[in-house]
Amino acid sequence: MSGYSCDAPSRYKRSGASGNGFGALLAFELDGRFRGTFIEDDRIADPRGLAIDPNENLLFLNSGADLVLAISSDGSVVRDTGRIEGLNPGGGNFGPDDRYFVGLRSTRTIIALSTSLDAALEHVLPPGIVPFPRGFAFGRDGRLFLASESAPRGKAITL
Repeated sequence: MSGYSCDAPSRYKRSGASGNGFGALLAFELDGRFRGTFIEDDRIADPRGLAIDPNENLLFLNSGADLVLAISSDGSVVRDTGRIEGLNPGGGNFGPDDRYFVGLRSTRTIIALSTSLDAALEHVLPPGIVPFPRGFAFGRDGRLFLASESAPRGKAITL
């Protein structure tokens, strides 16, 4: 089995892969052996999140270039949001309603995107809901969990 990976420039240098941290997504075996460059694309810059769409088997990648890409299993970009000014994405996960959810670093919230990536983004939580979102996940019951370095206004978050 193999996995996808976006690694820091030091990993590229050790593996002999090109990219220096920009423009490439690397593939590795589960035991850590380097498989090679999965895709090279100028839209991949400072990659910050990866998630596999279980319905279409597409890999969704959050790029520091303020966009989201959907990549096929053969390494082709099949969809992209285009640049969204100020997106500054963090991690991403698929939700119980099959939408793709993205943590926004600057806005300090979570948005939802349709998997077609052609509809308007939707704020799931109000901007600034937490001081610094660290990650999020969905429980089997659909409940959203959001990690932050501290709770907003000194209170715990119930979502």
